[in-house]
Amino acid sequence: MRNYGVKANILQRKISFKLLLIYFIYHDLNSFKGIRVLRIIFLLFLSLSYSYASIVITDEQKRYTHFSLAYLYDESNTLTIENIAKTNFTHTIPNQFALGYKDGTAWFKLIITNQSKNSDFILYFTEPFWSDFDLFEPTNQGWKQHQNGLINPLKKREIEDNSPAFFLNIKYGESKTYFIKGRTINSHIGAFKLYTEHEFFRPSRFTLNTFYLFYSGVLFIIILLNIFLYFEMKERLYGYYIGYVSSFIVFISMFSGSYLSFGLNGWPEGLHTLGTPVMAFMTLFSSEFLQLKKYLPKLHAVIKISAVILIVFAILINEHVPHINLIFNIFSIFLLGLLFGVAIWMWLRGLIQTRYYLVALIIYMPLMGLMVLTFNTLIPNCDFTRYSFLFGSLVEIILFSLILAKRFHKAKYGEICLQKKLLIEKRKNLATLNNEIKKQSQEIKEKNALLFHQSRNAAMGEMISMIAHQWRQPLNTLGIINQDLYFKYKMGLCDESYFKKSHEQFDEHLQYMSSTIDDFRNYYKDGKAKQPEDIEQIVVLALRMSEVFLNCARIKTEMIVLTHQKVSLAKNGLLHVLINLIKNAHDVILERNIQHGHIKLIIKELSQSIVIHICDNAGGIPDEIAPKIFEPYFSTKSDEGTGLGLYMSKSIIEDHCHGTLSFYNSDVGVCFTITLPLNLATS
Repeated sequence: MRNYGVKANILQRKISFKLLLIYFIYHDLNSFKGIRVLRIIFLLFLSLSYSYASIVITDEQKRYTHFSLAYLYDESNTLTIENIAKTNFTHTIPNQFALGYKDGTAWFKLIITNQSKNSDFILYFTEPFWSDFDLFEPTNQGWKQHQNGLINPLKKREIEDNSPAFFLNIKYGESKTYFIKGRTINSHIGAFKLYTEHEFFRPSRFTLNTFYLFYSGVLFIIILLNIFLYFEMKERLYGYYIGYVSSFIVFISMFSGSYLSFGLNGWPEGLHTLGTPVMAFMTLFSSEFLQLKKYLPKLHAVIKISAVILIVFAILINEHVPHINLIFNIFSIFLLGLLFGVAIWMWLRGLIQTRYYLVALIIYMPLMGLMVLTFNTLIPNCDFTRYSFLFGSLVEIILFSLILAKRFHKAKYGEICLQKKLLIEKRKNLATLNNEIKKQSQEIKEKNALLFHQSRNAAMGEMISMIAHQWRQPLNTLGIINQDLYFKYKMGLCDESYFKKSHEQFDEHLQYMSSTIDDFRNYYKDGKAKQPEDIEQIVVLALRMSEVFLNCARIKTEMIVLTHQKVSLAKNGLLHVLINLIKNAHDVILERNIQHGHIKLIIKELSQSIVIHICDNAGGIPDEIAPKIFEPYFSTKSDEGTGLGLYMSKSIIEDHCHGTLSFYNSDVGVCFTITLPLNLATS
């Protein structure tokens, strides 16, 4: 039989061996037959078993983690402590045991003899998921019950620990027999440990709770990392993985009982119930990672159905359906094996890179299998078989995180490479676009120059007509003066004073005609040099050059000057625009037969700008043609108009004067507004 004793039991075992040896020598020395030997061997093992079911405490040890204790299984759940105290325990188990899934009650008997100076001890049980876990202590009045299972909140326990722990008081030289009663819907598994009170509460003592806290912290950091990756990648794969790690943290809280520290009630079914969503998310994550929807669509559908089945398992486990835990374990092992096989198949065919995934499963599956086998009593319970799955799970989760991080890095690296390519293409396209823009700009400039030339040629005809109108009256007057002077001379009436008067009249009209020539000659100059100009003088000149056709149409003009600010600009461009706007107002007034035609020009300063309003009383511009009036070749003058006047006026104001040309309809007509910025203005 396997030796689970401790040093404290050596003396008691030696005594048992000596007694048996005497029995053997006394009864069988002369008749050493086989049947008697077998009986002696049976008695030897029986004696060894009973000797192990007790602990002798000495000052040499502060904790006892390897011993044995008597065990009895009550399948009917009917035995009481009074019945148990009278029952002969015939079975001995090690302190760290695995008895499988049982519906009945487990009873443990432990005899402790104190040969040390200490009198206060702690009996500790490692598994927190037993629903009932009560210790019965012998007293003078009978048996005192100490309740410490999941049904008892931490605040009501003698020792506020996630796992059952009991105070024991044993005086020096005293021997006490304790009975422990336990029930759980999970596997009957666990380990008893005995500590001195000082050793148990020593602050530096490493406990599983400390490990679980560190373990959960690592998993929480991994979750935060993958939440970041999820929002960056927007892929379902990361969502499944976050669900997997999150559900595993909750599973660990059930496994360690740490959830009780938050004041939550005990959940006996929680350990296996929460194992199902862990497996569900694991399979969904694996299906997404292995791209089963792309390569094996039928298997992908099977995995989806399996995830639903796992959730059904959770409901059935919570409802205590018989043997459902075993079925769940078998189903989970089959599912993991299937995923493992598919990953190998894909890796061998080079479909996807799954080597890290395979390494994770190679580490995870055997260690998880050890725990499943331990829970089902197929292998003995020891620290390695019981807790190694935690290491396997952590390695698996870390490897999966590295896989996802590498996937993120690869995606971002690919995105950066693509961005670089796009940037190179953009630069090439930009260079091509700039060349095209320069080409188009040059063509536009040439077209605008041609349009401007056409506009000037069209205006030239109007100017020649205006000059003819300007000169007709003085020429007629000069002819009359010349004819009158000739008749006076013939009649002898041309004295010196009359001749002088006629000369002065000739000179006055010739100067008027000369000034008219100068005005129109300057108008046709192409000078583009900018210099400070008085806007009022330019407006006065525009009115004087438009005087002939305005007078013929009997159109009155009005000029209101509210500022004398000068603006740096090319004079002839603004003059050309003003004359064109005045001529357009003249044409509309005549076309619409407006009585008492009137044109008002207003010069004012507004918001760091000089504003010129040219307003008429011809009724305004109709809404249906308003959006088109600044388009080239658009005209309302049938065959007489070129459609270039307003287009070129807008171009001149925007391109050469850096201003704007707009219009609005007033109550009586239309007002064109020229806005010139003052940032180039000089006083």
